[in-house]
Parts: sequence; structure tokens; C-alpha cells
Amino acid sequence: MSRNWNALLSRRSPNLHGWVKMDVNQIFETPGVIYFGDGAPAREQWPVERLRQAHADAWEEAYDILSYGESLGHEPLRMTIAERMAARGSVVDPKLILVTNGSQQGLDLISRALFDPGDVVVVEGPTYFGALQAFDAYEVSYRVAPMDEHGMIPESLEPLLFDDPRPKAIYTVPTFQNPTGVTLPAERRTRILDMARSANVAIIEDDPYGEIYFTPEPVPPLRALDPEVIYLGTFSKTLAPALRMGWMAVPPELFQLVAHSKEAIDIMSDRFVQRAVVSASADGWLDAQLEGARSFYRQQRDFLLNALHREMPEGVTWTVPDGGFFNWVTLPETATAEDLLPVALRHKVGFLPGSCFYPEPEPQRSFRLSYPTMAKETIDEGSSRLGSAIRELLG
Repeated sequence: MSRNWNALLSRRSPNLHGWVKMDVNQIFETPGVIYFGDGAPAREQWPVERLRQAHADAWEEAYDILSYGESLGHEPLRMTIAERMAARGSVVDPKLILVTNGSQQGLDLISRALFDPGDVVVVEGPTYFGALQAFDAYEVSYRVAPMDEHGMIPESLEPLLFDDPRPKAIYTVPTFQNPTGVTLPAERRTRILDMARSANVAIIEDDPYGEIYFTPEPVPPLRALDPEVIYLGTFSKTLAPALRMGWMAVPPELFQLVAHSKEAIDIMSDRFVQRAVVSASADGWLDAQLEGARSFYRQQRDFLLNALHREMPEGVTWTVPDGGFFNWVTLPETATAEDLLPVALRHKVGFLPGSCFYPEPEPQRSFRLSYPTMAKETIDEGSSRLGSAIRELLG
């Protein structure tokens, strides 16, 4: 007799879902489609030989590091992270940095520490779908803070913080946001931090793209203005995603909680990869690598923007990101991205519609385009196909 597994499932099991809450198989099952949805760094920017040598160097220490140890993270790596954060204006004690398996694990760890079923989390509208995937497992509810071309709107956010029940946290990607590419200006940052402190609401700052800037100087993170901000960082965009090497910088009151949760989940992050990241980043090499990467990604962004100017029909608008990997396109009021997607797939071009980036996947006028990984000829052809699809949709 087979077990009744439905009777054994946890209450939270219905909240465990894939990376987006809608069916996107139609995109990947369309032959010959040009897909604008990839959020990874370009292959040209993978430092393969540098990482190969750094891993080989780490294996020279194999007998010292093949056992358990360093549950908080390799101390030289934590010091390297602290130095990189300080260079962008955020001073943090390396002892308050926890190395994680990507910043995605950090989202889970802070959820464990903060959220009970029914707690309220404020998210940007739109927001990063991986955060929703992590938070949903803890049975939270959401309030969506509206955005404009400058990010979260403080006047719209304020009532969301002081309504009952009070939210536990604001989750934000304030710098080169995923999915819109926009950046929160300094004046708004100060106002939002002040409001959150007054309402006793935690701020979770996700900052995967902060070092991929096209401006003359980097944008200081929120944590540079408030050391109580819970900060998540990663090497996924600056070295390679498969390294799964991220970190958290958290207030001292939370550090042991997240450290104990990390230990319960996986005991420790990969000790070889941690040493390889330290070695690969050393002697200013990562700074030089990123200087070239920023130039490459800026050219990719400019090529996409030029293609959009050339191919999009009247009434279509888009953001102009100052860094990161993404551009946000908005259709006229008569159309939605969900209406556009099947038309676009007939034209052999695909994207992630705006509904992927909200807690409730309702039709949206906007959709996300990504530019890092595509050849310029592919961006050109994909934009042409997209423009034709939009014209067909709009009649």
C-alpha cells in the first residue's frame, strides 16, 4: 500500500514553487527564439584561466581544508569583502560578514530569522522574483511599493509602513534594480531609511549589481547610510554564478541567528572556492577585470538602447539603466506584456513579462529585457522581431 504523501506534507508546502509563478515553458519550447531573459554575466567576462589557477592554488592546501571548518567563512575572504564594501562607502567589521552560497541563501537565512506566517514584507513593484520565491516559503504576505523611473516612491511607501499590521521588512534592490534597471537617488534613500527606522521596519538590501556601474563613480549602497541595513552581496555577477559565493552583512543583534541557521542548512560554504575567490581577487586583479567588464556591459546596454530607438513603435517607453544587466520596457495603455508574449513568440523572440516580478502574477504593461549575454547582431535582430510583434499587437 502506497503512502498518502499529501497527508504528510507541511502547511508551507503549497508555497514552495519554481523561480517564477507563471508558465514560461512556451518561451523555451519555441524553436529558434531569441530570448532576452538571461540574467547572467557574459561568457566573455568569465575569468576562466584566472579561476582555474586560483582553484589549483587552493588545492595545494588540500590536507588543511578537506575537513569541516570555517562555518562563518574563510577569514581572508571576509576581509576581502569588507575591503570591497568600504571602497563603496560601507564600512563593516569582517566579523559581521557571513559567507553564503550565493546571496539567494542570504534571503532564506534572513527569512528564517525574521518572518512568521502572516508577517508582512514590503517589496518594490516590480521586484526580483527569486526573493519572492524565498519569502513565500515562510508564508508571508506582501505590500507592493509603487516605483517610477527613480525607484521606490517615498510618498507611496510611507502609508505601507505604518498601516496595521506593521510590516517586518522592506526588501529592495536600490541600485540598478532587477528587473527595471533604475537606481534610487540619494535623497530618496535618506527619506526611506528615516521612515523605516521610525516604523521599526528592517531593510533588506540586495546589491548584486553594485559593482557593474556605468557612471564615473560607484553608487554607495544603502548600508553606507545606515549600518543596521541587512546587506546581501555576491560574486555571481563579477566572477561567475556557478561559484555560488555570496555574503551577508548584518547587525550584531542578528549575526548569531543567521550564523546558526547557516550551520544547520549546510554547515559551511565550499572552502576551496572561498580560497579561490580570495586568490582570484588579489593584487587589484578584480578591480582591473571589472573596469573592462563595465566597459563591455555599457556597450551592450548602448547597443540595445539604440536598437529600441530604431525599432520600437510610438508609445513604447523604456528605462536607461546606469549599470547592471536589465532594461524595462513599457507598452501603451491598451496592451499588456502577457498579450504580447504569444505574438512575440510567433515572431521568434521571447522575454519575461512583468507579471513574473510581482507577488500576484497579474497582467502588466511592462516586461524585462537583458543585454549582457547577447551578440550585438542578436540584439539587433531580436529588437527588430520585437518591434514587429508590438506593431502587430497594437494593430
